[in-house]
Amino acid sequence: MIDPLSVTRRSVLVGIGGTMGAALLFGCGGSTSSNVTTTTSNATTTTSLQNFGLGARFPDGSNMPSIFSAGSSQRAPYVLLDEEGWPASEGVPDSIDLSISKDGNLVATVVASRHGELGQTPYYPLIFTPTEVGYYEISLEGSEASHVLEIVDSNQLSIVQVGSPLPAVETPTMTDPKGIDPICTRFEDPCPLHELTVAEALTRSGPIAVLVSTPGFCQSDVCGPALDLLIAEAKNLDDEWSVIHAEVYVSPNAGDFRTAPVINAFGLPFEPSLVVADSNGIITEVVHLAMDKKEIEAALKTVN
Repeated sequence: MIDPLSVTRRSVLVGIGGTMGAALLFGCGGSTSSNVTTTTSNATTTTSLQNFGLGARFPDGSNMPSIFSAGSSQRAPYVLLDEEGWPASEGVPDSIDLSISKDGNLVATVVASRHGELGQTPYYPLIFTPTEVGYYEISLEGSEASHVLEIVDSNQLSIVQVGSPLPAVETPTMTDPKGIDPICTRFEDPCPLHELTVAEALTRSGPIAVLVSTPGFCQSDVCGPALDLLIAEAKNLDDEWSVIHAEVYVSPNAGDFRTAPVINAFGLPFEPSLVVADSNGIITEVVHLAMDKKEIEAALKTVN
């Protein structure tokens, strides 16, 4: 029998901002007039943002409990929404301006650059450091679109945080699956990132990268190409690195969608998540949900 709580969690894991419906992408369209210039290799075009909405691809405090804490740098990936409320892939600019307000007062305006691999919906990670808890309004410049996200105290969060020790969880390996079947749902052969457990990696002297994802059950481009991108990047790292992939479910092919121990150990309500730690086992970067080659490269460089 499938645990009803696990089924609910599965819907959450695959559903953030993906094909489960635009209702998870909070925001609204607008009617003001503004243009953003987009430069390509052959031409310069002008994109009007007036008909775009702003969609959140993360738990924001309303669709799910917030994952954002005050006092440290936070990353919130947004997408532009078309007039029907779906994530837009065509005619979107290379960057957008997002203004951040709290209690009616402007906090900052941030330029968010376009990210995303081929076949992945373009997304715009907002990077900012909230100084206090509360609700922040994020507005898309050139549109009436806006979105409200909640910032909470870090003590309220169980999710892994930068600056915290990497949990020493026993993840499955090729020689010891630890009850997880399959240990890798990659469509090709199992990926090569199952040689060590996270606990074993912490006994080594080098940095660690852990990707929690379930590629075989990816139903949206939020989970997208994260695993294959990390596999490619791992080839450029020296032998001191421990690079690990961990699956989400116990035995999904048999209908067992209970979550693997890594989910509770990392406090994850979704996937994918990339967690990078230095040689002392201290987390230096986390990248949740939508990610591309550039953001994975940048995360790995945080240990240098």
